[in-house]
Amino acid sequence: MNSRLTHVQRSRNVALSPDRPRPTMRLLQPDPAARGHYLIGVRPDTLGATLRAVGTPDFVGAVTEFVNDSIDADAVHLERWRADTGSTSGFVVEWLGSGSLRFTADTLRVMDVYYQDYCLADPLVAPLRGKAGTLLVQRHVEGIAQGEFRRRIFDEPGIEQECMLVHGNAHLQYALGLARTVGRPAFTMDELFHFRQMVDLLFPMFELHARSCAARRVASGTVNTASQASFDARLERQDVQLSRREHEICRLMLCGRSVPEAAQQLDVKLSTAESYVKRAFAKLGVRTRRELFDWVLVDC
Repeated sequence: MNSRLTHVQRSRNVALSPDRPRPTMRLLQPDPAARGHYLIGVRPDTLGATLRAVGTPDFVGAVTEFVNDSIDADAVHLERWRADTGSTSGFVVEWLGSGSLRFTADTLRVMDVYYQDYCLADPLVAPLRGKAGTLLVQRHVEGIAQGEFRRRIFDEPGIEQECMLVHGNAHLQYALGLARTVGRPAFTMDELFHFRQMVDLLFPMFELHARSCAARRVASGTVNTASQASFDARLERQDVQLSRREHEICRLMLCGRSVPEAAQQLDVKLSTAESYVKRAFAKLGVRTRRELFDWVLVDC
């Protein structure tokens, strides 16, 4: 792949987009005369709305509004990466959500495809996983090789610009991505510098949110469609009798669905889906999703 990574370091001054109103509050480094001094434009009401939304379904939308106060973005994506030695990729990717002020439904549709089929092998982000510190990268969309990935995720939705901010350590990282559609200007250096300084404000909120709110989708690369067949074969071999719903929810979890996402897909209440999981796990003798994956992979 020819994706180009551009790493952006801290700037001395950060300018806001000229067509946006100046914010009513600015957060400064303790010593404005210090080397590396920077400004972050923040509106108190938008920051307050984001803080109040932590742990709720409105959080990603609040982050989208917060970012757009300073940087125009047609789509905003939030994910978490966790090291997992049991995964073929070495990581579990959790899609915490995506937001857009203009194309919400289309953004969610495209990103559902991305996190189902492409996120583990994305040539931009795969090299970043497991790297400690803060990284800011840009994707050179024109440099992506022609193929299904480019067509479905960029060309058809009209995504022409993308940048991503990553922060964490070798075991746990959070990533915030911004995208612009065809015809929009490229991200400027001032915007990228400004984006880089959002780490200290936003990423602690991401951690709190992820602890209390389930991911929209989980991708680990551990179990694929063939493994679903192995799941069915082992159920038959060991004569384990699952109800239809118990069977469906286990298969969805093996596809990377979270329990809330499986509940939505099965059109049942979350509490009902959790009951299906509890009963199925008891019959299988497992306690966690990780043990469910292992149960499928172990031939006994």
